[in-house]
Amino acid sequence: MIDTLSIARNLTAAGFDAPQAEALADAIANREGQAATKDFVHAEVSPLRADMGALKWITGVNLAITLALLAVVLAG
Repeated sequence: MIDTLSIARNLTAAGFDAPQAEALADAIANREGQAATKDFVHAEVSPLRADMGALKWITGVNLAITLALLAVVLAG
């Protein structure tokens, strides 16, 4: 649990007026639990990495075919 009173006091000490400090502390507290965890990010990124591997492979094959066709056209 986030200590909103402590946050508000720190913000007030840093120059925020009390209503601003309280509003910001409340906004921070309301976002608690909504931050992405390392496991969540890893689970979301892993499939993308697999897709990128396949995309690199397909791009390489297409490049090889294109170069081979270009060599045939230029030689012929």
